[in-house]
Amino acid sequence: MKLIYARTLRIAFAFMLCLFTRLSVSAQIVGSFTVQGDEDKFYPVTFRDAAWFYNVATELKIGRSNVHLNGDWHGSLISEFKFHVSNWGNGAAFIDGFARQHVPYTGTRLMIAGWEDISLDNGSYRIAIWLRGNTTYYFQANADPEPLVYDGVQNALPVVVPNNSAIGPLTYRTQPPADVNKDGMTNAGNAYFLGLGTNYLKGNVGIGTLTTGTHKLAVDGSIGARKIKVSQETWADHVFDTAYVLTNLQDVEQYIKHNRHLPDIPAAAEVKVDGIDLGEMNKKLLQKIEELTLHMIDMNKRVQQLEEENKRLKFK
Repeated sequence: MKLIYARTLRIAFAFMLCLFTRLSVSAQIVGSFTVQGDEDKFYPVTFRDAAWFYNVATELKIGRSNVHLNGDWHGSLISEFKFHVSNWGNGAAFIDGFARQHVPYTGTRLMIAGWEDISLDNGSYRIAIWLRGNTTYYFQANADPEPLVYDGVQNALPVVVPNNSAIGPLTYRTQPPADVNKDGMTNAGNAYFLGLGTNYLKGNVGIGTLTTGTHKLAVDGSIGARKIKVSQETWADHVFDTAYVLTNLQDVEQYIKHNRHLPDIPAAAEVKVDGIDLGEMNKKLLQKIEELTLHMIDMNKRVQQLEEENKRLKFK
């Protein structure tokens, strides 16, 4: 009887422990904090990966819905961070961020200026998120993130990372790094899309570059492909129209001597600045081939004519 009772107690204890663990990691922790300092600076605020011990990622939401909080048109923010820190190199570490920021009438001034795992070579269990100064923020998390604000008022700057970390002291920033999405998702991993339907991207796409200009796709590097099809509305067959005026070779020679490139073909200096349009360049190159073909046909006729004259002269 005692054995059954003891076993029942152990089962009940294990059940309560599991229930407590589940409640602890799924309970929503809410709170707020104010980053003091200057509005034109972003100060490091560190958050603890409190769900690390439950073997799941910490989910942290930081926001402020009222654009007039802390002053007229001060700014609004809705952001989410899902992260798991390295903590002495345990691996499986990542920080995925998502932010919608609205700070009107102030140019490029935003609320968030990046984030970083600061536990790679130490046991701090923390990440740092740089947040705009003189601003109040509200947060919600699935485990207590214990925010620590380093604005030179509540905690001194710079942030000294434990264990003489190679990450080094952290101080304020004056602008976000280029690789942080200011208005959308920044994912630390790779993406696989296995759906067979259409994947639609309305805006521009940059691969290896953030400067897309007016291009829908900008690539800083090489492109490997089995086939590339360029749609072209016009082509160079007009060269074979009877009304086409073929430039004589003497004029072409003078043009080349003066300009150092073929007529209707961009110069090297122009290509260096503006690049080339593949479709348009292929059309122009075809035009030159067609013009050259017409010149060769004309020269062949002249050669045949000379050969006939030579034959007549030979048999006189």
